[in-house]
Amino acid sequence: MPKQFLAAGLLVLAAGLSALRAEPDPTKPIPLPEVLQERMWQVGRLGDFQLHGFMRTAKHLHPITMRTRDRQIVFEFQEQPLQIRVVMTQGGSIVSRRKSGAEEWQLVSGTQRLDKILDSDVAYEDLGLDFLRWSTVKPIGLDSILTLTSWAYESVPPVKSTYARTRYWISADYLAVLRVDAFNSQGQVIKRVEINGVMKVGDVYTIKEMMISDMIPGRDLSQSRTYIEIRDAKPGSGL
Repeated sequence: MPKQFLAAGLLVLAAGLSALRAEPDPTKPIPLPEVLQERMWQVGRLGDFQLHGFMRTAKHLHPITMRTRDRQIVFEFQEQPLQIRVVMTQGGSIVSRRKSGAEEWQLVSGTQRLDKILDSDVAYEDLGLDFLRWSTVKPIGLDSILTLTSWAYESVPPVKSTYARTRYWISADYLAVLRVDAFNSQGQVIKRVEINGVMKVGDVYTIKEMMISDMIPGRDLSQSRTYIEIRDAKPGSGL
């Protein structure tokens, strides 16, 4: 399996494979945060693809097209007047939106980034995987997600966020995000992102299904879930 995964936001954000595991082992060495961040940035360029699928919420099925190229993702909702563009930089993501391709992009900034997208559990701030580039990061230890060796880290946002900190797991073999847990200021998990499947597009593996859960604070249970499902993909984003 190639070491380049297509990080579709949430995404595209971001994600995992199972909650059934022990705590990370802090006695086992893992890469320093600054070393990992540089490696993730170097392999983080997205393939030139067009992905078709759905954002499935508790009440609606929203058809979407996702276009990816280099460090840019564009989400186009087919039955809603909404398009979202995410440009990833080493300093953080730049998120913009518009109602249609005929309009100019409008920056999503400040508290707007904390808003949920339509009726989903996904916020605008989730799309750029910014936690991978936050400056305050500490290594947690070595772990395993469904037999995949992973490195666990915790990071603290440098700007206003819904989250007080995040814990995330990176595959040691593929440098892919395997899971993200986001915490409130009381140390309770309030959001979890997991990947339920991958698919192959050309020579690259990309996300097939991602689950984003709003969690009940203080309990390891979700109160709502949103799924990003990719049904087909082809080369050539048009970006």
